[in-house]
Amino acid sequence: MKKRRAFLTVFIFLTAAIILLSAVACATEESALKEKYEQAGFDAQAFPFLSASVDKELVDFAYHGLKNANSSNVEQVFVITFNNIDDAKAYYDAHENDKDKPNMIRQGRAVVYGSSEAVDLY
Repeated sequence: MKKRRAFLTVFIFLTAAIILLSAVACATEESALKEKYEQAGFDAQAFPFLSASVDKELVDFAYHGLKNANSSNVEQVFVITFNNIDDAKAYYDAHENDKDKPNMIRQGRAVVYGSSEAVDLY
């Protein structure tokens, strides 16, 4: 009985640790992405889910950055991290040739588009 209780205690502890580490890893990735774009001069904006044709329910994380907003050389970047790869593939396949979504790339669950400099930063 003591072995079973010890095993259960260790199992619960490890499960909680895995969940906590997963949450921290996602938050760290998002923070690093935002910091990378901020250092390059991009300001975070509200993500335009409607005009981007993205269902919020399918998205884990979305970022919209804007650079040189008050000039004629405006640059934008849109980063969408979907909940799963299949949704990312479907979005990419449906929108890769859209003229309003230039330089689109897909990496795993993420789809990125915008100015070539911004996409290259990803």
